[in-house]
Amino acid sequence: MRGLALALALLSMGAVAQFSLSPPPLPGEVLAFLQTMAISPELKAAFGPALGAGLATGRATPQVSLLLLRQLSGLPPAQAEEALTVLHLALERGFIVDTGLTGSSMMNRVLMLVQMGRSWEVVVFDLELRYNLLVATQGVFLQYGIVGVGPQGPGGPLLPQDRLVLETAWAMAEIWGTVLPGQPGEPLEAFVRARLLNLRGTVLAPNTVDPLLAVLTPEMVQEIANRAFRR
Repeated sequence: MRGLALALALLSMGAVAQFSLSPPPLPGEVLAFLQTMAISPELKAAFGPALGAGLATGRATPQVSLLLLRQLSGLPPAQAEEALTVLHLALERGFIVDTGLTGSSMMNRVLMLVQMGRSWEVVVFDLELRYNLLVATQGVFLQYGIVGVGPQGPGGPLLPQDRLVLETAWAMAEIWGTVLPGQPGEPLEAFVRARLLNLRGTVLAPNTVDPLLAVLTPEMVQEIANRAFRR
């Protein structure tokens, strides 16, 4: 299971990196391209400010954002709007939607699945699953007092706990992701714990992840899953 997950992660990095832009675009270029897309004026008016705030606070990067918008511009407008609507919801709740050309990223996931030729139904299912897991993870962490601040909006300060929510949700998504069907070969809590330990000291600072590791239980992980699949 982990070997397959690693292989797919590497594929994801390569699939996006080979289309990297040089020099990296400026945020204004990203927002200008959004205005050229054949999507509704209402969505442009709503998503533009949220994306701009996300770019300013580090919840998205210009590089991947522009790559994604270019990819979506080649799809039917209804499909592009469907993806952007989910990303808009995520940004409005203050979630990180992009961490760059590698790493946990809703935007990279869409790029990867489209480039792999997955059906649009699969792309949307995966995107909505990851959004639901972000919402569920944040809610459970608030309930258990692991994080002390709720949704910040796209313009709120980016906090270490935001990346903790993202990486925990991503661990859950690896179990049920559309590219990795079936059940994991180990308990859910052990799978999530192993991923977080692997990120400790690199992506996640010890003083951010250790409080979660100290109280993480199978019941907590199952509650996240239950909430995500009830949505």
